[in-house]
Formats: sequence, C-alpha cells, structure tokens
Amino acid sequence: MLLDSILLVVGVVILLAGAWVLLRGATTIAVFFGVSPVIIGATVVAFGTSAPELVVTIAAGLRDASGVAVGNVVGSNIANVFLVLGLTAAISPISVHQRLIRWEIPVLLVATVVTVGFAIGGQLSRIEGVIMLVGLIAFVGISPKLFPEIGEEIEADVEVPVRTPRRKHLLYAVAFVLAGLAGLAVSAEVIVRSASSLALEIGISDFVVGVVIVAVGTSLPELVTSGMAAFKNEHDLAVGNVIGSNIFNLLAVAGAGAVVSGLAIDSSLFEFEIPLMILSSVILVPLVWPRYHIGRIAGLGLIALYVAAVVLTIVRGS
Repeated sequence: MLLDSILLVVGVVILLAGAWVLLRGATTIAVFFGVSPVIIGATVVAFGTSAPELVVTIAAGLRDASGVAVGNVVGSNIANVFLVLGLTAAISPISVHQRLIRWEIPVLLVATVVTVGFAIGGQLSRIEGVIMLVGLIAFVGISPKLFPEIGEEIEADVEVPVRTPRRKHLLYAVAFVLAGLAGLAVSAEVIVRSASSLALEIGISDFVVGVVIVAVGTSLPELVTSGMAAFKNEHDLAVGNVIGSNIFNLLAVAGAGAVVSGLAIDSSLFEFEIPLMILSSVILVPLVWPRYHIGRIAGLGLIALYVAAVVLTIVRGS
C-alpha cells in the first residue's frame, strides 16, 4: 500500500510537470506560426491546464478502470467549486463579472444537464462523447463573438513570448511538447494503476480513489491559478478559471473518455456523487446573484461542504 501511495503521488507530480512543459512548448510553437494570443488562450492554454484530467480519464478508460475515469471528472468538478473556489473566496472576497451569470454559468448548467442526461442510461457512448466534444467546440467558438471582451481578457492573461521565437527555439519547443506528452502518458498510466491497486488494498471502490485523491491532484493547476488570481485581486480570472475548467471537464474530458472507450456509469452514483456534482453547478447561481460577490463566509461554507462530501464518499465506498 505504501508503494502504491508513493507511486500515486509521484505520478501526479510528473503529470503536472508534463502538462506545464507541454503548455510552454505548444505556446511557443503557436506564436512562431503567428497564432493570435486569443486563439492560444482559448485552445492551447485551455487544453494545457485541463490536460491532467483529460489524460487520466482516457488512460483509465483504456484500462477498463471507468471508476477512476468517472471519479476524476465528477471529483474534479466538485473540488473546483467547493475546494478551489472556497479557498479562493476565503483568501479574498470575490467580485464576479455579470457576464459569468449571463453566459458561462448557464453554459455550465446546460453541460451538466446534458452529461447527466447521457449518463442516466448507465454509460456515456461514443456518439454521446462526440456530441459533447462538438458542444465544447461551439462554446469556444461562440464565446469571443458574443462577448468581445473575453478575447481581450484571454489575450491579457496568456503569457506569450514578446518576440517571435527563432527557428532554434522552435526545435526546443517541439522537444518540450514531445517530453510533455511522454510525461503525461507515463504518469497517467502510473496514476491509474496505483489508484486501482490502492483501492483494492484499502477495500474501497476505485471511484472513491478517483474522487478523493486523483481528482484533487489533477485539480491542482486550477487551485494554483485561482489562488494566485485571488492574491492579485483578479477576481474574474479566479471564478472564470473554475467555471471554464468545469465546462471543459464535462464536455472535453468526459466526452473524450467516452469517444475512446465509452464510460460505464454505476447507478449508485446517482444516489449521492452525481447529485453533488449537479449541486456544484447549481449552487453558483445563488452564490453570485444578485450581489455578484462571494465572501469569506461563503468560501468557508464551501470548504466545509467539500470536507463533508469527501467523508461521506469514503464511507459510501468502504
């Protein structure tokens, strides 16, 4: 059990490092070929920050470890709202842009309803996965057109080289991308294997390990990004990061996992974990409307709900 625990931690560390290396390399390549910062932010950066959830879910699906795959998606969305957003608000009260109420939160609610609706049949099929991926592409394409300021915010938030990289830098960037992809692939395999083995040794379901441990590990980029944004008083970035990540988790991560192998959904998850994931989306509405503000007390309340949810999940999976 100790070895599996160590491997799981090491796997998460390599996973996050691989995602960072991949992101840096891909950004440099995009800049070299003249891709605008808006497109880089909406595609390359979005993929890079959500790559941990994506590769773990796909790897778990390929190894028939649907419990880890589904637990990673469900747990990440729960952790992003209750833990990440809760800690962010506890650090610094958050002011929320009205656009999040008018666009991003409604899209998250629709994505949640669609994903849960597909899951009711007991499995996310390949066709349903394709529909979800198409939905994500539509969201990414429509957002800057409906709200031009999104493009300006993305451009301001994306760290791109000031000068166009030279050809030798392009070679380094390609090496970074290859190294990042290799790190993601290896670490994902290590995480899925060690998580499944650890669940068997402890006597709990692999879904619980996915929700409690793997999901928190893959959500670390969102935690760091939102925490730093809170310290800098960049409130829209802190909240938008959480909401955008949850949309990506549902439509891209679960969608890609379904396309690759189909994801089996245990009916028992509809008794607690999936309703909790739905709550993590719905609770955003009363949290931010009509005051467009999330205070420290609300943040501490979210953290308390997360702790309670983790305890109940472990008890249910024992």
